[in-house]
Amino acid sequence: MFHPSKKQWGYLLSAATLVFALPLSAAETSPDVTASVQTLGELNGQALACKHLALSARLREIIITHAPKERSFGELYEQATSQSYLRQGQSQSPCLDGKQLAEQITAAEARLKAARGEPR
Repeated sequence: MFHPSKKQWGYLLSAATLVFALPLSAAETSPDVTASVQTLGELNGQALACKHLALSARLREIIITHAPKERSFGELYEQATSQSYLRQGQSQSPCLDGKQLAEQITAAEARLKAARGEPR
């Protein structure tokens, strides 16, 4: 039977504290966060396809600042960007103007912040 010493208890408590302090994994993250990251990726694909490079830079900053720091979210964002870029290029629909796209980006950013419990 394991009977930890006082020193070992200290290590165990420190380890337990670290586990609870770690960020949530992708599996434990809200579906709203996942949907928001995907939407931001789709908007980025549109911005790139329509040559709104300043808006694309803004989207990248939003993702860096507010998305969970996990590979799965980066991959989701990149995949949504790529699919949206290709879809925009293959369709015959006109690009949104910069103002309309900026409004959609602002709304998507607010949804991501709300899903993460961040102040607006």
